[in-house]
Order: sequence, then structure tokens, then C-alpha cells
Amino acid sequence: DFAEKKGAKIFSVDIDDCSKVSTSKNWKFLQSDDLKINNVIENFEEIKEKGVDLIYIDSYHEDKHVQKLLSLYFKFVKKEGAIFVDDIDSYPFRQKKDIWNSIVYDLTIDAVKEFYYNNTENCSMKILYDKSENGLAMIHKKSDFGIEPNKIKKIWNYNLAIKVVYPYLRKIAKFFKFLFKNEKI
Repeated sequence: DFAEKKGAKIFSVDIDDCSKVSTSKNWKFLQSDDLKINNVIENFEEIKEKGVDLIYIDSYHEDKHVQKLLSLYFKFVKKEGAIFVDDIDSYPFRQKKDIWNSIVYDLTIDAVKEFYYNNTENCSMKILYDKSENGLAMIHKKSDFGIEPNKIKKIWNYNLAIKVVYPYLRKIAKFFKFLFKNEKI
């Protein structure tokens, strides 16, 4: 409805056949793997020529897949445009004690952050949360259409074991500090 009111165009790509979702003349659908960028661009030449204002990624929820999509499609977003990545918050799954999906969504937000941290001169990022949803990341593009993103360099991260042990080490350190502070020599 919005596209028709504003004269906008919508391009959709999905591995499943979603061609019956809409009859709008403003909507074009391609059944394809979204990583096959050459196929997408061949079918939607306007993207290559003019770029897009918005990309909404609600694809295969796997960190490397999402990071590849960001790297492939970023250059096709116009300056001041945005890429949204859906389902980046594991909290709803943690409430259900669903460890698998919790890990998948945590890895997804880590991949989005890693893309952002490697491209801070080209974009800004906001993370939106809603208690009934699984979170949404927005990457707001500051660089011009056609500018390639930086190659992803792994960002240093601490070991998970340290994350678990650290709070206990702090308590032990505070205890000893208290103990020696009050000790009379």
C-alpha cells in the first residue's frame, strides 16, 4: 500500500515461491537464493543502476549468511538509506530456555555488529527492541551509492570462559581487598 501511495518500487527475493503474495504492479518478486547477487541484479537492473533506499533482511538466520548479505548488498544502498536485519535478539528464546535459537540469534547480532565495527566511517547502527519481537538492527548508510563496504576483519573478543568466571573473580578480589584493608598489622 505504501509503495503504491508513494510511487515506490519493491523488489523481493526469497528461496520459496512467494509470487502470489501481492498483485501490486509496484512489487517484483524473484525466487532465488539471496546470496546469488548476480542473479538478483540481472533480474532487478534498477538496483544496479539507481540503488535502493531500504533493504530488509529476514533471511536465513545464520551469522555468516547475514554478514555475507550485508557485504554484498551494502554498495547498492543509496546514501542516507538503510539496511534492516530482523531477528537479532535472543531474549524471547532465553525466556523459553531454547538454547539453540538463543545461540543463533546471539551470533547474528554479533555478525551485524562486526560488519558495523568494520564500517563505522560508512554507516551508523541502531538496535531496536520490542518485548514481543526478536529485535531489529538498522544500519544507516552514510557513504554514497556504489561504495563497497570494508572487508570484514575479525574483531577481538574475550573467551566465553572468562565471561563466566570474571564475576566470581571480582567477588574474590573484593573479599581479599576488604580482608586486607581491615587487617591490623
